[in-house]
Amino acid sequence: ATRHLATGRTGLAVQAYDERGMVHAAETGEAARGELIERWDRDRQASPGDTRIILTHTNDEVRELNDAARGRLRDTGELGMDVSIKADRGERQFASGDRIMFLRNERGLGVKNGTLGTVERISAQSMAVRTDDGRSVAFDTKNYAHIDHGYAATIHKAQGMTVDRTHVLATPGMDSHGAYVGLSRHRDGVSLHYGRDDFADQSKLVRTLSRERGKDMASDY
Repeated sequence: ATRHLATGRTGLAVQAYDERGMVHAAETGEAARGELIERWDRDRQASPGDTRIILTHTNDEVRELNDAARGRLRDTGELGMDVSIKADRGERQFASGDRIMFLRNERGLGVKNGTLGTVERISAQSMAVRTDDGRSVAFDTKNYAHIDHGYAATIHKAQGMTVDRTHVLATPGMDSHGAYVGLSRHRDGVSLHYGRDDFADQSKLVRTLSRERGKDMASDY
């Protein structure tokens, strides 16, 4: 499937995933988002040792998915007390147990744009994070505030990332490059969710995920 995606045969890749029960249609985009979170949560509880990420196209969708995923951890009592942090992208609530993503390279901390981790300790001024590669990183949030919740990310942010499982929400803004990146980040499994209000059927989904954006861009100019 990854080879198909890399060579622009997106339909064959989606078909291969669909035949293995990895493509999920819902009536609406909102319902698709709900089903994705439900699946992510079941998966997380069944395989706590696995790494995972939720991927979609826009920052607004990422924000909603992050909030929904975080709500599941809050419901199961896995998060500590919320602390409000003035992060680079705006005010965010973080707690011990939260998944976090670093958004800017910082050699002194040994983190890169896209590094994922789990908050170990947090106060209004500082944070200690256990990165997914097992390092402990502590920093003052006044000096480094390029952080966001790390349950969901844009496909653009996920370039170069490898995790055990991905959960992808397809939206109309995607193209063949996004499809390739989003559907090839996983080692073990991917679930692709879409709403029928965005794509009437799988052939419409494939048409969007097959678009060559570069060519569109050239013609715009």
